[in-house]
Amino acid sequence: FYLIWSSIILVMISKSKQFIYSSMVFTFPVAGVPIFVYILPFYASNYNLGLSLVGFVFFAGRMIDVFTDPIMGALVDKFPSKWGKHKHWIILSLPVLFLSMYFLFLPPDKSISGWYLFVCLFFLYTGFTLSGIAQLSWASFIAPNYDDRTRLLTFREFFSLVSTLCVISIPALIEIFGGDFESKINAIGIFGLIGIPITIIFGVTLLPDKKKTVSSPNPFASYKRFLSNKSLNILVLASVLIAFGQSFTGGLYLMLIDAVLELEAFASRAILINFIFAIVGLFFWRYLGIKLSKHKSAAYCCFYASLALFLQFLLIYALLESPASIKILGFFPMVAIVGFAFSGAAPLINSMVADLSDQDEFEEQTNQSGSMYAYLTTITKIGFTFAIAAPYIFLEKILGFDINLGSLNSDTSITGLFYMYHFLPIVCNLVAGFVLLQYTLKRSQHEIIRNKLHSKNYD
Repeated sequence: FYLIWSSIILVMISKSKQFIYSSMVFTFPVAGVPIFVYILPFYASNYNLGLSLVGFVFFAGRMIDVFTDPIMGALVDKFPSKWGKHKHWIILSLPVLFLSMYFLFLPPDKSISGWYLFVCLFFLYTGFTLSGIAQLSWASFIAPNYDDRTRLLTFREFFSLVSTLCVISIPALIEIFGGDFESKINAIGIFGLIGIPITIIFGVTLLPDKKKTVSSPNPFASYKRFLSNKSLNILVLASVLIAFGQSFTGGLYLMLIDAVLELEAFASRAILINFIFAIVGLFFWRYLGIKLSKHKSAAYCCFYASLALFLQFLLIYALLESPASIKILGFFPMVAIVGFAFSGAAPLINSMVADLSDQDEFEEQTNQSGSMYAYLTTITKIGFTFAIAAPYIFLEKILGFDINLGSLNSDTSITGLFYMYHFLPIVCNLVAGFVLLQYTLKRSQHEIIRNKLHSKNYD
């Protein structure tokens, strides 16, 4: 919890909007990597739910959650309060997050059903959806300029990665000192239960919000308009492909480490290295976005990710028959190289969506940034959900993979896992990179739009 308290002290000293805004995302990663790397395998093995049932439950919970995104976006745009457009929605998400996180990470019963997992996941993601969409929409107000948004949303991603490092260091430490799987899950939950109320309350207390809002009589009508927005749909498609690829590798990671590399005891430490280098890469891709443009930097990040995954495939293939010590010496540096691209594209895409919301506001005379971000997250979640559920079901039902057997699974199922883990994400990142190169809204065009909005007093 040292990092949480350090971030709070930093906020109090600096009084910087960038620090305060970014700190609110500090505990969001609890609903990211830990879910598909730890929670799903934990419930599949410790409660004997199996990969297929866990995959289906995750799919069902996330698909229902997908339909809540447009509702949340419309609510943010339609119903401001006396505190502004965003703050009250973030506060309302707190009790939902707290209760769902408690029951998911600290299950009180030794006998858990699929329904229990479904309800916990649904409410956890619903709470994060409401808070996340409100926060992303808020960025348009806090950082109105093209490059300022890149800096703000990159810094937000930095806080997210630092949090992820903190989260994954917990099971890594427990792993070193011999703790069991359940201890890792409980500790991650406690981290989130302490951090979420602290960081969110500081954010909504210290940040200004947009008081003057012009909301549409029917925010849902905007979603139909978004379908014909070419630039927005380029970003949405790229986001779906990137989310699919990253979720696919994340969901299969523990199984790859266990069944293919036979390095299960080092799994959490490898994840830690991955995210350390993701932080380093984050600032490189941000620099490139400011130096060149956001869409080119995001595209190059995707191309790099494809190349890194292909090199990792070749390395693992060459090390399959090697002793564990040689595998570690070869695999850990490769994990770092792959991690360099992990978080490069996402903040750039979010920043470009904020730019497009300005363009939409100028053309439609109404601010619907909440709905636009909901449109992005709704479709992105579909790719994210399929990337977790589909391989789980395919591995168990088609290839006969048993999560409890590890390297004792059949050669066919292990080979299928190995190839799936690498080549589907490689293709996704390649396509996403070429799609992003088609984006059209440039820095100079956005500056003209912002000046016109300011002159019409829309800020």
